[in-house]
Amino acid sequence: MTSCAEHAAQAEQAEQAERTIRAQLDLYPAAIFDMDGTVMNSEIWHHQAWQQMLKDFGLPTLTTADLYAYGGMPTLEIAKAVVKRFNSDADPLAMSVRKAELYRTEFIKHATVFPKIAALLKELHSAGKRVAIATSSHKFEATQLLTQNGLMPYIDALVTGDLVSRGKPNPDIYLLAAERLNVPPQDCVVFEDTVIGMQGIKNAGMAAVKVFEGELDCDHVITLSEPWPQA
Repeated sequence: MTSCAEHAAQAEQAEQAERTIRAQLDLYPAAIFDMDGTVMNSEIWHHQAWQQMLKDFGLPTLTTADLYAYGGMPTLEIAKAVVKRFNSDADPLAMSVRKAELYRTEFIKHATVFPKIAALLKELHSAGKRVAIATSSHKFEATQLLTQNGLMPYIDALVTGDLVSRGKPNPDIYLLAAERLNVPPQDCVVFEDTVIGMQGIKNAGMAAVKVFEGELDCDHVITLSEPWPQA
């Protein structure tokens, strides 16, 4: 059991990390945010849609760790990986279409913002930073989520998975976001929750802030000159 003193020390460490990151953000003219699992708690609802789709296709469900490991990948690529994993003859395209249908009709309505990260996004926009969303989700899903949660007025560019031919961990989606913001990659800092997404940021030549479950998950802005999180 964690003592009160340990709780206080952990809280102080978290506050110090946030102060450090906020000070370092002043160095970057642009901020790019992943959406699912970073700004929005939609990742868990994507997981629910995946599990229901797998049941519909008569396949085993995935563990939470498995689902997080696939996080950030395009839907069709995940479906292909699942088919290979279970040695199934199911059609990955049909699986991805069914998963998207389930998410849009049954689960997307439950998604809400992570208050701390959403507030930071608004704060950076109000401070004059250029702000983009770079998400593997389809444009329809992203627009619906951001609109229903009041974030669209704070976003200068929305880049979705259907706008790039290669998904994360390729850098394409981040580079397109920087292009839409009219800011060079080295002037961008990206907020991400997945390891695959973090790999894509590094490949894009950008700095990063790792987040998890709506909280900052690092103690400083991560730059290209240092080791990057692997989990």
